[in-house]
Amino acid sequence: MLLDIGPREDGTIPPGQVTRLEEIGQWISKHSQAIHGTQAGLPNGHFFGPTTLSADSTTLYLFLPHGTGASAEIKGLVNKILSVDVLGMRMPLEHRVVGKVSWSKVPGLVFIDVPAAAADEWMTVLKVKLDGKVKLYRGDGGLH
Repeated sequence: MLLDIGPREDGTIPPGQVTRLEEIGQWISKHSQAIHGTQAGLPNGHFFGPTTLSADSTTLYLFLPHGTGASAEIKGLVNKILSVDVLGMRMPLEHRVVGKVSWSKVPGLVFIDVPAAAADEWMTVLKVKLDGKVKLYRGDGGLH
């Protein structure tokens, strides 16, 4: 990651840059569960934004940049969602599935409403606990 932070000629780091590094460190500490020991998340087309998965692929982490809309949308998630929480806060969130019909293999769209009180100054992270290893619908009636 290029932060464009460097020392002065005397080796000191300017106070504004120290503050920025400390803020980034605090954010990483608060959200470490979604960063350390995780693997690549959902492929393109399933979520608009960065994601990671827990090592056992049963927990999905959604990264929502500050200023994004009031909901997150996941496409093609076959799994049942057991819970959704705002990482770093004790704030469970509700979710809803739209467009799922009983006779179709297409899983519908998952919407997670994110209240303004959940917004992180830098990036909000949602922890989505699944009923097993992540399964995605990829079209043509098959699972990947």
